[in-house]
Amino acid sequence: MQIIQPKILKGTREFGTDDMSKRNCVMDTIKRIFSTYGYGPIETPILNPAETILGKYGGEGDRLTYNFKDNGNRSLALPYDLTVPFARYFAANWQQLPLPFKRYQIQRVWRAEKPQKGRLREFYQCDIDIIGTNSLLAEAEVARVITNVFTELGFSNFKIKTNSRRLMNDIFESFNVPKDKAMQSIRIIDKLGKIGEEGVLEELKKLGVEDVKNLLQTLKPEGSIEATLSRLSEYDTSEIETLVSYCKALQIPSEILNFDPTLARGLDYYTGIIYEVISLENPDLGSLCGGGRYDNLCGLFCKESFSGMGVAFGFERIMIAMEERGAFEDIQPNAEVLVTVFDEDSISSSLEIYELLTSEGISAEIYFEVDKLKKQLKFADKKGIPFVIIQGPEEKEKGEVMIKSMKSGKQKSIPLTQLINYLKSYEQS
Repeated sequence: MQIIQPKILKGTREFGTDDMSKRNCVMDTIKRIFSTYGYGPIETPILNPAETILGKYGGEGDRLTYNFKDNGNRSLALPYDLTVPFARYFAANWQQLPLPFKRYQIQRVWRAEKPQKGRLREFYQCDIDIIGTNSLLAEAEVARVITNVFTELGFSNFKIKTNSRRLMNDIFESFNVPKDKAMQSIRIIDKLGKIGEEGVLEELKKLGVEDVKNLLQTLKPEGSIEATLSRLSEYDTSEIETLVSYCKALQIPSEILNFDPTLARGLDYYTGIIYEVISLENPDLGSLCGGGRYDNLCGLFCKESFSGMGVAFGFERIMIAMEERGAFEDIQPNAEVLVTVFDEDSISSSLEIYELLTSEGISAEIYFEVDKLKKQLKFADKKGIPFVIIQGPEEKEKGEVMIKSMKSGKQKSIPLTQLINYLKSYEQS
């Protein structure tokens, strides 16, 4: 029988218990914050009719979307992001939903791109969306949620970059950029961080955009939001001004919110305010969160018109940034206690101790074999279990257990009746 190589596809990852403990810790924090602001969870299918997914992101997005035929010759596609599947879900269910509708969604998405640091073919996104309102209060709330998530995850130096697609279109119009080239121009400007200013200027010239140097100069931000708004006073900046005032009322620090007129976000469906979050400590990771206002997306799936606002948190990049700064050193992925089995006659008493611990909410394991104590201790050490409980015949006769600290190597005997309080007092210290 031929052995199948136990490999995974390039651009995908798998996670052991240590990694999953870290990931679950971060996800639990994100979910808790989402719930605090009234966002409820939903889930949508992984397999979708291709027409649901394709044609919503522009040429680059469609090129990177996994799509294929199944055995029934049906055209299927995997989610490129969670916004389009959510728009379809909302269009199918809006009559039964409270409006505005707020949801969060944490699922895998797939993109057929070249794998590199922070960029995978299969990865998690954590989305929040508000749909059914045009109010800029939605944008401000999303900015508040973003601030809370990154602050609670320990990011000390991050920026929420914001811009307005409407303002960009207003500026494009003043530079006589043809409407049929506006979206292509936005996609080119979105590559500013990848190909640089000269590369953007060259591509805009090839597209046929005139006066490209002055256009790009007009879009460049000043040192502060106020200075940038002042320089763009001939354009309609009311959307940004209102957003800034709302964010101030929500006590979002001014050093976090950054108005950048060059921010583009290359997806086709954005129509208003857009966001992108970067960590100044890990700028090479790129965007850690991004999204914006979409006015017409649900109209692809129903006759009614609904405006929405949402962002996606790049979970994998967040994890990389947190790993690099050593954020998970105190995470305990395994049980706190290992109950050893001294001999055959001790199995019942070991099981009773094990049951006592777990019934009191203390994370514990029991060793499954009657084995040498040295081997059981080695098992605890390999798993990073901090405490080991031993009860031999002498301890049992006295109604005691021996507790060994794997970190210090010290051990002491205490009455079994004090075991729970001893371990809980250690957890609280």
